[in-house]
Amino acid sequence: MRPVDKWRQIPRPVKDFLWKGTVLFIAWKILYLAFLLPSRLVDRPLTHLIAAGTVRTLHIVAPSSVYPYSMVSGVDTLITRNGTILKDEVEWIYRGPFKTLSIADVCNGLELMVLYAGFLLCWPAGSVRKIKFIAGGFLLIVLLNILRCAALALISVHKPQYVDFYHHYLFTFLIYGCIFLLWYLFTLDPVVSQKRLQHVPTGK
Repeated sequence: MRPVDKWRQIPRPVKDFLWKGTVLFIAWKILYLAFLLPSRLVDRPLTHLIAAGTVRTLHIVAPSSVYPYSMVSGVDTLITRNGTILKDEVEWIYRGPFKTLSIADVCNGLELMVLYAGFLLCWPAGSVRKIKFIAGGFLLIVLLNILRCAALALISVHKPQYVDFYHHYLFTFLIYGCIFLLWYLFTLDPVVSQKRLQHVPTGK
């Protein structure tokens, strides 16, 4: 069977979802790489928000008058294997005079929010429902990211040998798990489900 024939056999709603997703992905990458990334128009305030929330959370869960937590804007320098020097603007989280964590733009959750919203925009549902889930999901992602960064700062102080595991595996799994749960709840739209039932053949 030719690929064209296989494509024709795919149900129309699935095709619409794939087309919308592809268009949104391409449009977002062009917008981000051409305009938003160089200017940090969205990344700068979002990264600052995550860092500020992290420090406030640490002040609540781990207050200290001797080594209080604070944030400082700075530049993180990375030298690659071929000798290329990469510099990223970051927000440093300090515990007293000691650096405990750096929050870069890649850690602010923007790509995750775009991925989350993209799925909702492509899925057939009412506009009000989409707006509510997107707004609530964005807020949840920001809060989860703040808690994640605060936990990483504490782990880097008390159990630094476990930072990589929590950073790259456990916390990533938990956050993506929450996103998949929100997607699942969003698809349980009673209005859309009723419309689908009305189009199911009865066999009469």
